[in-house]
Parts: sequence; structure tokens; C-alpha cells
Amino acid sequence: MESPTNFLRRAGYAYIHDRHSGQSSFVRRLTRDFYPRLHCYVFEQGGQITFNLHLDQRPTRYAGQTAHAGEYDSPLVQEELDRLQAMIDRQSNTNQSFANVVKAEPSPFAKAIADKKKKSWWPF
Repeated sequence: MESPTNFLRRAGYAYIHDRHSGQSSFVRRLTRDFYPRLHCYVFEQGGQITFNLHLDQRPTRYAGQTAHAGEYDSPLVQEELDRLQAMIDRQSNTNQSFANVVKAEPSPFAKAIADKKKKSWWPF
């Protein structure tokens, strides 16, 4: 049985550990720059593995801010979920599957930030 860490590394993701929040996650760069990137958190509970995948377009802008502009429903995220599911399906043919990809919803806090109307002094 392959671990989620090994699976994601095989899928092109790199492990990162946020020393400020203490959370571990995985990222896959889309260009040579740090952003935009696919960002994946892995949760294991009751034998079920959930990938919480979103697209980070840019870094957090303010120190101490935990909210981000992650996109959960973009076509690119869906394409990546399909790619990961196809890898899992191919792996299950060898009898070593560990889970299916489950599309996670953003946290209520992230949804509230994304839904909030952006106020700007710029008139355009």
C-alpha cells in the first residue's frame, strides 16, 4: 500500500512544512516561479484519505494573514483532480489502491473571504 506522501511525490508534488502554522502540505508548481501553484493538504481519517486541493494564484499579502485567494472550482483544479484519480485508478489495477480523490470544499472562513466584495480606492 503506497503512502499518500509517496503518491503525491510520484505525481510531481513537493512536500512543504509551514513553520508558522505547523501544517504540512504539498505543492506542484505550474511555472518556474513559486506562484501560481497547486496546493494540496492531505487528511487521513477512518481509513479514508482526502486531498484538499486548490490553486494558489499568489502568496498571502499580509503578515499573520492565514486566508488566501485559493481557487477550489477552477477548470485547472478539476483537471488535476482527474489526473490524480486516473493515477489512483491505474494503481488500483495493481491491487495497491489506497483511496479515491474526494473533492474538498473550502473552509467556511476561506469561503467568506472569497465571497467578500473587494473594496478599493481605485475606481476601476
